Amino acid sequence: MAPAKRPRVGAPAPDRFVSATVWSFPPGRSEGAALIQDGLLPVLRATGPAPLAVLTTESAPNTFTRLPVRTGENVTVVLSAYPDESAQRRHAAEVRAYPLARDEVLPGIEREQAGPPRVLRLAPTGRSLIR
Repeated sequence: MAPAKRPRVGAPAPDRFVSATVWSFPPGRSEGAALIQDGLLPVLRATGPAPLAVLTTESAPNTFTRLPVRTGENVTVVLSAYPDESAQRRHAAEVRAYPLARDEVLPGIEREQAGPPRVLRLAPTGRSLIR
């Protein structure tokens, strides 16, 4: 995403469905994030639109105390955009049915999880870089 290409003030919101899937893992364990990065992302790319971004917890100490940071958490977030919510549901079903994901990747992630994943719906604004 190029910040210089930010839409003008007053631009209409994009007509997109943006999801953020949040996986929580036990603190100090990197296996879940590695399974998402090395196993799930290739499946996501093979079955639908490539994710916009993948974010993982930064475990380094906070050296900027004015910035509030939640400690003791270990999460990975995958951001994806779709034309609409039904396209997101179809893609999720394709991922679950994909043999590698069904037989290896998703069960591996489930074994590492601290809790079930959360899927959040984001509403990009008119000036959002998510298009």
